[in-house]
Amino acid sequence: MAIESSFFPYTIDTIHPGFSIDSVILSFHKKKLRVLLNKFAIMEYWQLPGGFMLKTENADEAAARVLAYRTGLENVFLKQFHLFSDPKRTETSQNVEYSQKRHLSEEDKSWFLKRHVSLGYYAFVKYDDVHLSFSNQDKAKWVDINDLPTLYADHENIIQTAIGTIRSLLPILPIGYELLSEKFTISELRKIYEIILNKSLDRRNFQRKVLASGLVIQLDEVKDTSPYNPPILYSFRKDIQEITDFSAFLM
Repeated sequence: MAIESSFFPYTIDTIHPGFSIDSVILSFHKKKLRVLLNKFAIMEYWQLPGGFMLKTENADEAAARVLAYRTGLENVFLKQFHLFSDPKRTETSQNVEYSQKRHLSEEDKSWFLKRHVSLGYYAFVKYDDVHLSFSNQDKAKWVDINDLPTLYADHENIIQTAIGTIRSLLPILPIGYELLSEKFTISELRKIYEIILNKSLDRRNFQRKVLASGLVIQLDEVKDTSPYNPPILYSFRKDIQEITDFSAFLM
C-alpha cells in the first residue's frame, strides 16, 4: 500500500528516507499578505504544502513539483531558506492519528512514523495567477499571514522563520514585482513592506523614495475604485528582473 498524496503515491521505494519539503507560498490580495495552506479531509489541522523528496529528484525539483500541483504555476520565485531538523519538530501523535485513519500498512508506517528533517522554501506568486488544487483527499485555501489557524507540527515556526528571512533580505528581493499585478498603486506596494517589516511606514516618505529610485513608472491611468481621488497606477521598469538593489525603498 502506498501513501497516496494528491499528486504522487509515496512508497518506501520511491522516497528519499527521512527528508521532506515544506513550502511557504505567499501572495498579496486585498492589502493582506496571504500564505497557502492545505488540509487533509481526514485530519483537523491545516498545514503548509509539502511532501517527500523522491529518490529520482533533487530538493529544488521536489519543491517545484509541490508548488506546481498546489498553484498550477511553474517557473516562479522559489528559494530555499532553512533546514528544520529539531528532533521534536513533529508531534508523533498527529502522525500516528494520520496513519490510523489512513489504515497504513506496517511497511508504510515503518518509514512514515520515523523522524523527518524538512527543507523549507518560500515562494512569491501573484494571487490572480493561482489555480488552487482540490480533491476528495484534501483542500487548499489562502490565509492571512497575521491570522493563522492552529497548524500541523512546527509549520507556524516554518512560516515565521520564512518571514524573518524575507525581512532580512528585503533590500535585495523583488518582492513587490513578484507579488503585485502588472499595474499597482504605491499604497499596495507600501503595504507589502509594512507587513513584512511589521511596522507602519510614512506614506509620503515611502512614495518619495520609491519614485526617486527610478524602479517604478507612473502610468497615465488610475485605479477604478472610487470616483473621488482614485489612486494613480504604476508599473515596474521592464528590466526589473535584472535589478538586485531595492534598498532605496527602505532608506
